[in-house]
Amino acid sequence: MSNPVPLRIAVLVNTPPNNEFWNDVNEAYRAAFQAVAPDAQIDMYDPVFQGNFPDPQHYDLIVLSGGKADASSSEPWVLGVLDFLRKTARESPNTKILGICWGHQAISRAFGGAVRAVPTGPIRLPEFHVREVAKPGLGFVHLAENHEMFVNQENTVLSFQAHPEVQAALAKKMLLEEDDVYNGNLSQQELEDHLKKLDQPTDGFEVLRRVIEWVEE
Repeated sequence: MSNPVPLRIAVLVNTPPNNEFWNDVNEAYRAAFQAVAPDAQIDMYDPVFQGNFPDPQHYDLIVLSGGKADASSSEPWVLGVLDFLRKTARESPNTKILGICWGHQAISRAFGGAVRAVPTGPIRLPEFHVREVAKPGLGFVHLAENHEMFVNQENTVLSFQAHPEVQAALAKKMLLEEDDVYNGNLSQQELEDHLKKLDQPTDGFEVLRRVIEWVEE
């Protein structure tokens, strides 16, 4: 009996490269997917500076990472990601697409939805975002309330706002970052309470195991 072919996974890291945050995101995705699919081939791509996109037909799964950019902006690289999403869904239906956080928002926008600033300020835990999906893309089905998770009717594009790849150490680091993106409106007591919550177990790897099962369906 021949061995099964390892999964081929491409990750679009939607944040400027060559800095500590990019390295953290890169390492988080590699570690998470290696934990749930040890034999998988995992390749990282830079759509921000290099405009670097994978050939969808060479991969089983394309992942859009989170990031701090505005998914509703008209920056050329953001528009390039949206075009890539539409083309991939149209021309490579056998390749699954997964969007996480920023990727969740980008998928909704690419397929006719809308993204807005969170009306009440940043939602910091467990999602780490200051924008949210206001309207899902056309043909997408809700899997959770508050526009937190969708799958398209063809069952080839899945997205969610939460971060299954982020473990406690990185989550704490993100929450404590000096740029105040995720902690700017928190009191000291609220910050301490949120940090304590991050020590609790999460279902992140279980979610990603189910994602791998979905890719293999």
